[in-house]
Amino acid sequence: MSCIIQLEDITKRFPGVTANDHINISVEKGEIHTLAGENGAGKSTLMNILFGLYRPTEGNIYINGEKVEFHSSKDSIKCGIGMVHQHFMQMPSLTVAENVILGIEPTKKGGVIFDQKKARQMTMEAAEKYQLHVDPDAKIKDLSVGMRQKVEILKELIRGIEILILDEPTAVLTPQETKELFDQLRFLRDQGYAIIFISHKLGEVMELCSRVTVLRRGRIMGTDLISNLDQSSLARMIVGRDVVTKMERGEQRPKHKVVEVKDLVYQNQEGRPVVNHLNFSIRAGEILGIAGVEGNGQSEVADLL
Repeated sequence: MSCIIQLEDITKRFPGVTANDHINISVEKGEIHTLAGENGAGKSTLMNILFGLYRPTEGNIYINGEKVEFHSSKDSIKCGIGMVHQHFMQMPSLTVAENVILGIEPTKKGGVIFDQKKARQMTMEAAEKYQLHVDPDAKIKDLSVGMRQKVEILKELIRGIEILILDEPTAVLTPQETKELFDQLRFLRDQGYAIIFISHKLGEVMELCSRVTVLRRGRIMGTDLISNLDQSSLARMIVGRDVVTKMERGEQRPKHKVVEVKDLVYQNQEGRPVVNHLNFSIRAGEILGIAGVEGNGQSEVADLL
């Protein structure tokens, strides 16, 4: 493997806050490198710098040994860097193919007419090449979150990137979708892509990645091979102390109902059911968990309450 990314003394200051403090990281071709840390550790800020959305206060970026300066994400894409954000950058009313080629649209008749057939063909060819099987004619608004993420990854790959950044990609996925994503990332790794995987899920880091760099309060706490670590030592690097993973629970004695929800229904602006005949109650002295993958109505239930 050879170094494709070198971040040298990257520092980013906002008014009253140093988000990144003299960060030094290298990423190799053909590796999945995790950037781990608690929320607010500076992970996303650092990757937004690498993707050209922020400019560093200090420090240098080297791609394939050449010093570069990014003034926008267009500059980073030209250098072969793509980023899939936690919140997808998509047009829900357009098809998969139209989203994938957005910004690099094929045209015909002297460049004045959008070539729908060519866009579809480009999407199909890229989906086959990268083993990201999608329906080019499906509307984004009709897709699952996991399928929308595939579209987002495909959108970056079709632009010829060599480096793929994924910001907390499993936060919105089911376990089965997470497994599929990991298989796809391993395939890309084996093709020589450099992948930066932002996460704080210890099990996923241990399963997927070859090396990990830990950030805490904007500073690097260390970089190591996954093979040298276990979940306990990794957790200690992330939070700075031993982490208790098993909690003893006392006897619970919930009391009377304080909230009761019966047959709750909510439709979004497009008329699609988001909350569909939901029933539950909350009692005094009780903590009620509402679980589910993002986009399954949890936020709407909270807003309704």
